[in-house]
Amino acid sequence: MPAYNEGARIAPTIREYLDHFSRIYGAAFEIVVVLNGCRDDTREVVDTVAQRSPSVRIIEFTQPLGKGGAIWEGLAVAYGNKLAFVDADNMVRAPEAEKLIRALDTHDVAIANRFAGVEEGGSSQPPMRKIISLGSRLWVRLFLGLPYEDTQCGAKAFRTVAWRHLAPEIQERSWAFDLDVLAHVQRLDLSVAEVPVRWRHVTEGSKVRPWKDVPRTLLSTLAIRRRSRPR
Repeated sequence: MPAYNEGARIAPTIREYLDHFSRIYGAAFEIVVVLNGCRDDTREVVDTVAQRSPSVRIIEFTQPLGKGGAIWEGLAVAYGNKLAFVDADNMVRAPEAEKLIRALDTHDVAIANRFAGVEEGGSSQPPMRKIISLGSRLWVRLFLGLPYEDTQCGAKAFRTVAWRHLAPEIQERSWAFDLDVLAHVQRLDLSVAEVPVRWRHVTEGSKVRPWKDVPRTLLSTLAIRRRSRPR
């Protein structure tokens, strides 16, 4: 769970994931929170939760690594034969993340698909945000040839052996991280489950800056396309 200045909203997310997965796995799971150059009280908030549960582990970086960088570092230190990452905003809630974990019984990789799922509660995406999202999806499909409906949802899961094959190939450390991952998933011919999820859009506290982040991400597809060509 990457966290950049998430002191206001990460605690309920961690608690929900702890409650849900402890009912399934007991103590045989962990939540790795990656503190990604936080400047607020995220550390103190997560410490408070961690003191009550040995299933919460913290790794901290004093300088921001980018969202993808934080995810990469978290996956690098995680234990277990199944790995997943989710956002701190709890847009994809714990029961939906469980669907990704279950999908790894038959697939190497599982990705959440918001567009085939159900939006519930939260705030509505602004019309311009929806237009930008649609344009980005079309570009990714045409330019990178990725067949997946939702490449950017912040919830994905991997068999550990699959991630170990992928990790050395992934160079993007910001918002293009997901695209880099999926392009190499395709190159390595790993099996992918697209899992429809119930979700809620959360605007407050969002770190996404569409007018800056989307162009940078799309520009990164040039390098991703070059690196992910069949060898």
